[in-house]
Amino acid sequence: MTKVKMTTLAAALLGMGTLCGAALASNEIDAAMSRVAGASGSGHTVIDQCGGGTENWDAARASIEIDDNDVKIKLKDAKPDTLYTVWVRLKGSSLGTSFGGSPVTNGGATPLSPTSGLHQLIADWVGSGSPTSPNGFHTDANGNGSLRLDLDFPVLNGAYPFNRMSADDLALAQTKRPEATAVPAATVNPADSGIGGPFLIRMVSHCQDGLSHGLSPANREAWFQYP
Repeated sequence: MTKVKMTTLAAALLGMGTLCGAALASNEIDAAMSRVAGASGSGHTVIDQCGGGTENWDAARASIEIDDNDVKIKLKDAKPDTLYTVWVRLKGSSLGTSFGGSPVTNGGATPLSPTSGLHQLIADWVGSGSPTSPNGFHTDANGNGSLRLDLDFPVLNGAYPFNRMSADDLALAQTKRPEATAVPAATVNPADSGIGGPFLIRMVSHCQDGLSHGLSPANREAWFQYP
């Protein structure tokens, strides 16, 4: 199996979230994650919500390893004692037409978590939130943290198996969004030819309330993404 190495441009371009080269189709990745510039989808920025002064935690760096269904994400020199969660893209575009998305929330991404985590993720969705999450981790006093996941689906060229959720979990999801369905949803790699999308995997922080909100990223601040 061929390992894909992703390189980044100079540190200044890292701050802009720019990658050098394109991802190749593979089940194995060892890469740096690029820093996201600007606001998250909720309109909040790291510098506005997470402190760090004018340097904006510029020393922070992250990496990702994928070996089939085994995913390792490491974060260094970021905001200490903070909850971070990781998300996988389900929505893209091709030939000017949008496709995909979560069949449960109708959002463009879903938590990067094995389906065994769906029970908690659905319970915490549209609720008061939780300080822990199947797709989350906390940094230590030095701003370092990591997340390791043994997924039950392939991230690259795979699909999130929402169909494996229990009948009770689907019923609970439908109390929060009646249109929710339990069908698989393809993961979208914007680096694939002809596919558009802002990211495949993104890491965000929750500096505003320190809580995860299940299937929704809620108020968050974008830090890193791949590719």
